[in-house]
Amino acid sequence: MAERFIVHFDGEHAAWLNAADELVRGPLDEAARAADGRECTLLVPSEDVLITRVALPPIRQAKRRLQAAAFALEDRLVTRVDDLHFALAAKAADDGDTPVLVIDRALLQSLLDACTAAGLDIVQAVPDVFALPNAEQSWHVAVIDERVLTRTESGHGFACEPSLWPVLAGGCTPPARLCVEAAENSAITQRLRDERTLEPAPELESIEHGDDDTVFAQLLARADAHARTGINLRQGVFARASAMQAWWQPFRLTAGLAAAWLLVALAARGIESYQLHQRIDALEARSESVFRETFPRVGTINDLRVQAEQNIRQLRGSGGSGGVFPLLQATAEVTGQAGNLTIQSLQYRDGALYLSLRGDSVQSLEALRAGFARKPGTTLNVESADAAANGVQIRASVSAGSS
Repeated sequence: MAERFIVHFDGEHAAWLNAADELVRGPLDEAARAADGRECTLLVPSEDVLITRVALPPIRQAKRRLQAAAFALEDRLVTRVDDLHFALAAKAADDGDTPVLVIDRALLQSLLDACTAAGLDIVQAVPDVFALPNAEQSWHVAVIDERVLTRTESGHGFACEPSLWPVLAGGCTPPARLCVEAAENSAITQRLRDERTLEPAPELESIEHGDDDTVFAQLLARADAHARTGINLRQGVFARASAMQAWWQPFRLTAGLAAAWLLVALAARGIESYQLHQRIDALEARSESVFRETFPRVGTINDLRVQAEQNIRQLRGSGGSGGVFPLLQATAEVTGQAGNLTIQSLQYRDGALYLSLRGDSVQSLEALRAGFARKPGTTLNVESADAAANGVQIRASVSAGSS
């Protein structure tokens, strides 16, 4: 597992280790240059974080577990729950309670925003007491810059000013062993020894360093190993986006617009396809209507095109001779030459073309008979001829054969 870059930030001042493991204090942008693109763990002052425990029902979904923790702690908090951020341990402790961190939502947001703006890739944010070593039945205490950091167990600890340490420590179960790290001849360390707050008194181990900066440097040097077991504040709405999510973020708007355009295009294509299907259905209905008008004797239509071609071939006759077309051609020529004749209707059945004609006078009928007499291969049969003052109504049939 790659070593992370550790940075301590309280909202104003940042601290980190250089390549020689020396403590450096400065602005966040200098820390970002030192990080050189590495993933980072952010240590936040533990005074700003409530580290406690809560009994939770067996809920698997992370979001619902956070909501349950907020509900369970609501009566114990002064600040409105909506203004706070909650982070839970991955599993409950041995006693069944789940360790939980509570921090002001706006404060955490400002810390993460400042780190992001400086160019730090914060993958984990933890209270700085979790950078201290953790051992069974042992507390580890570090005195740094008038602050006393205490890690009591894996998921618990506290930080305070020296005068409050006896009060907070007295409310906890005394450990079997107490390890205190501080600068040489630290008055605070001596006070912790003399007050004998814990009863029964634990075995005391004292580790002295040259100054507070050395103690701070030791805290940062060991943080990568110890802080990874602490509760990460980057949960829920503060969860860090994955590398893929971070790469994808700038393209979300473009992708959204592209998706919207695609939906519009698909909708337009769907409308166009629906309109085309409507037109096709209308054309098919019209074609069937025309087919039935043209070939009324056809009962069932299975394949309109094939049946139309078959009936047309029958009309044409075999071998290109006979059928309706020669009769139509002969009728057109005869009535065209006799300009005083008008065809009112015609019908082809049983090999004959049945005509209903209107003429100006009886001479129209004689012209019709004379015209077909000159057409070999056709026979005119006049069924009726009704003369009137306004002309003559003629019903006749034309068939193939000699007259």
